Formats: sequence, structure tokens, C-alpha cells
Amino acid sequence: IFFFSALYKRKLGLYGRLFDSPIGMTGLFIVLFWVLTALFADLIVTHDPLSQVSGMKNKLPGTPVRGEEGAYYLLGGDNLARDIFSRMVMGARFVLSIAPAATLFAFMVGVTLGLPAGYFGKRLDTGLSFLANMVLAFPVILLFYLLQRKQN
Repeated sequence: IFFFSALYKRKLGLYGRLFDSPIGMTGLFIVLFWVLTALFADLIVTHDPLSQVSGMKNKLPGTPVRGEEGAYYLLGGDNLARDIFSRMVMGARFVLSIAPAATLFAFMVGVTLGLPAGYFGKRLDTGLSFLANMVLAFPVILLFYLLQRKQN
């Protein structure tokens, strides 16, 4: 995909212009890498991402799996003796299913707040910018953790 896109970049319009910028090429490479990883996750994983192997707790990357010939934990084992590489690859599939909805939601909020702020300017722009900075200053993960704890 990357090779043919670079080859025909003049015919691809705005997408082709990404290949004129090293930063654009780097970003496109990273996005393509994770999208293709998510799409072909079943072919890439080396172990079941949920299975635990006795004796593989917190092992270093490249550790051979006990009891399996030629099998390795490529990125090591976690606290529950699961393969980190397989969990990361299968996690890419989960992220790929959520990311478009999150992007669409962020786009809708940005347009809804940005259009009036840009049109009216002055106080409304200052007020909306202040609110946005307050929301961004509070760690979202901590917020979700607190909301989860409150429900229990």
C-alpha cells in the first residue's frame, strides 16, 4: 500500500501530498501499520491473548515458552503470565473498532463549539477556550476511574 501510494502520489490528490512531507509519510506509515495489524490480527498473534502459561509471569522479551518447542513470548509476559505481544495485537483490533466513533465525536464537539466561537469571537471565544482548557487539564483516565468507582 505504502509503495504504490508513493509511486502514484501525483494522481492521488490530497492523499498523495502526504508523500511530499517526511512527517506525513511517518504518520501514514504508523496508521497503516496499526490498521493492517488489526485487520490481520488472527494471522499475527503467536499465542491466545487470554491464556496463561505457568512460570511465564513477568518474563523478559524473547523468553522461550515452557513446554512448547520453538514458541517465545516476543514482548515478554505480564503479571498474569499472558503474552504481551498477542495482547497488543488483539488490542489493536479493539482500538480500530472504537477509534472512528471517538474521532467522529471529537469532530462534532469541535465543530459545535468552534463555529460559534470563531463567528462571535471575543468573550464567547475566551469562555469556550477556557472551558476546553479546563476539560483538557483534567486527566480523562482519572475521570473515568472516578466515575466507575462511584457506580460501584
